[in-house]
Amino acid sequence: MILPTSELQIFIWAAGILLAANVLAMGLFVLFAKLRDGKTKESIRSIIFELDRFADNMENIEKRRTAIQQINDILGWRRILVPGALIGWIIDAEVATIRKMQKTTNTPNLHEGE
Repeated sequence: MILPTSELQIFIWAAGILLAANVLAMGLFVLFAKLRDGKTKESIRSIIFELDRFADNMENIEKRRTAIQQINDILGWRRILVPGALIGWIIDAEVATIRKMQKTTNTPNLHEGE
């Protein structure tokens, strides 16, 4: 099945956005690991905190299922049908990427003690 140009463009844009977001996130993890304490490091800490929260939430089966349904609802509005399994795979890949970035940069779990 060949995708219509508009759907193909949406998938290309989505892949590009995910790639750009991952590159940006990795840059933030590296900066966080290398910077001394200060305002910039605290700003980056708050962003990493939210990435970690996202990963924690998506590791919860019910929250992950809700996120998949919400994404399908949004895409359905545009009449784009994407299997829930594919969306789930993308979410799992993003969670794994965030965890790998944390491990690679020795960034602590910022939610410990909550």
